[in-house]
Amino acid sequence: MAVPSPPTVASGGNGLPRGALPLTNWRQTFSSLSGNRDFKFLFAGNIGFFFGMNMMIILSAWLVMKEWDDAAKLGELMAWVALPMLVLAPVAGVVTDRVDKRKLLLIAQSMLVITSSIVAALIITDAIEFWHLRVVYMVSSAAFAFNMPARQALVALLVPRDKLMNAVAISTAAMNASRIVAPPLAGLLVTPLGIGGAYVLSTVFYASAVAAALMLPAMPPKRERKFTFFEDFVGGFAYIRRSPVLLSLILFATVPMIFAMPYMTLLPVFADRVWHVGSTGFGVLQAASGVGGLAGAFLVANLGAYPKKTRLMLGGALGFGGFLILFALTPWFYLALVFIALLGFGSMVVTTVNNTAIQLVIPHEVRGRVMSVMMMTFGLMPLGSVPAGIMAERVGAPPVVAVSAGLFVVAALLVFLLNPAFRSLDREIAAGQERMEALDG
Repeated sequence: MAVPSPPTVASGGNGLPRGALPLTNWRQTFSSLSGNRDFKFLFAGNIGFFFGMNMMIILSAWLVMKEWDDAAKLGELMAWVALPMLVLAPVAGVVTDRVDKRKLLLIAQSMLVITSSIVAALIITDAIEFWHLRVVYMVSSAAFAFNMPARQALVALLVPRDKLMNAVAISTAAMNASRIVAPPLAGLLVTPLGIGGAYVLSTVFYASAVAAALMLPAMPPKRERKFTFFEDFVGGFAYIRRSPVLLSLILFATVPMIFAMPYMTLLPVFADRVWHVGSTGFGVLQAASGVGGLAGAFLVANLGAYPKKTRLMLGGALGFGGFLILFALTPWFYLALVFIALLGFGSMVVTTVNNTAIQLVIPHEVRGRVMSVMMMTFGLMPLGSVPAGIMAERVGAPPVVAVSAGLFVVAALLVFLLNPAFRSLDREIAAGQERMEALDG
């Protein structure tokens, strides 16, 4: 079976002097939305989706701490979320490339509405058990495995290539804006409405994402010829294997999932046991991280023409890890808010640049499969979150997170320095953008 050739290094740039930092007009921050009706609906749906997701994360974690008071259960719950993604992501990628992406998004998003409604009903009727969360989280995770590749593929299909980095960045900014508003909103609503009532509101946000998806046009696959499911499955991995740049970007995205991101699993432990700030403080922590992430996403949204994207990615990774160490070790809640905002900034810079780089160097026909492999990196989170939760019960969350962050910094540096593909990454990105702009034209 023939699969598209991976990107090859091409000379040339983007018209800027080497190392020059373009002075972009901040009014162009939302340029990818201008005059683009379909992307506006997708963007609105993303906001509803992210609001529902971030409220659900806060409410579920707080439910576990209040009902069972066990940090290890937080890690276990993350495993039930991650494992279906690890198993189903490759299948979801093949399906995304073979079917109408709008229909796939509608089905996956509707499943999230159903599962969120079930949890809300169980909490309100005081019938919730931990095994319920295991089952519901597995089903929700399966829906996420199909939801996210479809959303990411739609961005690239609805937005011109010259505005793709802007579109990815403001989509990331929307996610972080929801992290600013949704977590404290969820925390504040727990007292008057209870966790179940707040869960109902998160379900409403999920439902709004379904309504927005209904307004999108049909997006059937555009392919030169049909392949069998197995050919598509194997072909996607063959394409990635033949591209050192893609392998490097995926590896760089995997490192934080194992070493750094488990801190998110332990945030309710910090709020409850370290700083004693309750559900409201837990929401404020998430919001502070979202503020930093929003700033990082807006910065990247205005750097689409900046040629040194590799520097941005590495700098964001090192900043993320360094501020995570400081966050874990500070004894003061308000100083922790500053550090978590700064690490959120670094995290979003590296994530947005990495995601954009991948989108720019892959063709449409393998987009779903490649992005689904990115989803598989989330499935590796239990390698860090499960032992982190167990160790946090024994020695406390601060030392566990500090050590994990240190390991992340070392691993990120080793991946970057020992991988020759990163030396040509900026040229690959520029060549990919020029090639795809020519195709779009």
